[in-house]
Amino acid sequence: MALDVLILQLGGGLRASVPALIAESSLFAKAILVILVVLSVYSWAIIWNRWRLFARVQKADQVFVGAFRRLQQGADCRLVCEQHPQSVLAHVALAGQRSLELHPAGETMSWSSRYDLAWRAMERQSNEESARMEKHLGFLATTGSVSPFIGLAGTVWGVMMSFLNIGAMGSASLVVVAPGIAEALIATVAGLAAAIPAVVGYNHFLQRLRELGNHMTAFSTEFLDRRVAPAGGAKAAARLQETA
Repeated sequence: MALDVLILQLGGGLRASVPALIAESSLFAKAILVILVVLSVYSWAIIWNRWRLFARVQKADQVFVGAFRRLQQGADCRLVCEQHPQSVLAHVALAGQRSLELHPAGETMSWSSRYDLAWRAMERQSNEESARMEKHLGFLATTGSVSPFIGLAGTVWGVMMSFLNIGAMGSASLVVVAPGIAEALIATVAGLAAAIPAVVGYNHFLQRLRELGNHMTAFSTEFLDRRVAPAGGAKAAARLQETA
């Protein structure tokens, strides 16, 4: 036992650090770590990109809504929409404005029909904006689900190598077992390090997407009530929206 402790102390400077363990790990373990590093780096890139995008959109939406509400009742909002290209609400409003222009009021076109057509156009645009904002988020969900299992594969491999070393050396001492176990634990940590930020980021952005969808729905009703619904017709417009 004393000899084992002496060997461990002498070799401590060589394999005591994580970089040294990674450098001396097996090819399979290195491949696992490379895969996890790539997943983690790409996940962080997506998180940073979506964070900036959501921040820009939220700020642009606030400015656009303020400008839209300063317009007179029934005024053309095309110019205001084009002045806020970063706002998803501006895109939704522009889709509604175009629908109203394609279906002008007349004897054969009731306000409820125009409301319904414009609402459907704005709903389609809202779905397109949600899909654009949701781009790449699926990768975060995949990384969060798969990374722990990839790390587990490295863990199993490290433990298996430890048992092989025990069989080859004929000893179960700490000097024989420790390198393989340490290699296995590094793979476990790497898998968790890739999965946890991805899961947190995905859940955060999913919640923000739901909030954005609610804002687009609320703005669509506000837009159509101001542009289409006659005086006192807000309740009827809301009922039409529910049945659409």
